[in-house]
Amino acid sequence: MRSLGERFNLLRKLINLRCGPGAAILSPEVTRIHMDFATRMSDGHMGARKFWRQYLPRLKYHNPSIPMILNRHDSNALPPVMTIYMRTSATASTAETSQPASSRTNLSKAQPPSADEKIVTIDMKNKHSSDILEYFLAETRAKVLQPTNTEIAEIQSLEAMNKQAVLDRERVRALRAEKKKEEDMLKRARAAGGMAEQEEA
Repeated sequence: MRSLGERFNLLRKLINLRCGPGAAILSPEVTRIHMDFATRMSDGHMGARKFWRQYLPRLKYHNPSIPMILNRHDSNALPPVMTIYMRTSATASTAETSQPASSRTNLSKAQPPSADEKIVTIDMKNKHSSDILEYFLAETRAKVLQPTNTEIAEIQSLEAMNKQAVLDRERVRALRAEKKKEEDMLKRARAAGGMAEQEEA
């Protein structure tokens, strides 16, 4: 059986995945998303990396059928770019095509759009992750999801648990410090008693 701390962390991860910036339903026209950025954050790649870490998991959670492909590489000289593929007509074919897997070694470069697709490119260089998200949501005409009353109550409950956990950790730390202090005093007293006995002998 999982401990209370493990269950708390799992609940917190799940609610963080469901709610917050990036929780949105994308327009049906969006067919796939491709991100290309370096593994290191220098030279303007920090915003892209943070978008991937903070917002892309929520987007994927709420849009599981849309492929979201990452191509990472070691060249910070190349600009970080997001490519959004969108259908050009409502009657376009919805047949799934095979998508390349994400790569950390520059093996999943952006593919050219198909005949019934157009692409929107976002230059992410030197942009804050929240600015990238704002532009992305506008371009895809995504419907931003607000947390329900149940989710708000769950978030508040988790926050209260977190505050209580901090207080409990401080209380346990103080108890341990007090116990260690008493043990040290007892050791010193025993040592002093032993020395007195030796002097008397």
